[in-house]
Amino acid sequence: MRYNSWDELKKETPFYDGEWDSDKLKEYLIQSCNQNFHLQIDLYFAQFQSDGGLADLLFEFLLNEDYDGSDCQIGAAYYISRLDRSVLKERKTLVLKAQANEVFWRRPFQTDDYLEWI
Repeated sequence: MRYNSWDELKKETPFYDGEWDSDKLKEYLIQSCNQNFHLQIDLYFAQFQSDGGLADLLFEFLLNEDYDGSDCQIGAAYYISRLDRSVLKERKTLVLKAQANEVFWRRPFQTDDYLEWI
């Protein structure tokens, strides 16, 4: 779906009334790769860095072969890397699985520094 402005996209907020909408989340992840919305989406996700539910959904997108090569996986990897470390420690198995991917951009962390805190 194409959005002409941030005002248009933010009406499709993926978190509403305490619940994540995975379809809208997928769209935000796709649009996060669009330079026109990247900053606003960064600010949006910054408020959820400690959200375990978001972490689980991001890993679902990243590790799901149905989305292989899609922008939503690029966005998921990026926002996983920005989650609080405590949330990621609770999902150590998922972090290690994502980091083992042979495709570099599908790894949330581009260096092995994560091994020091995981």
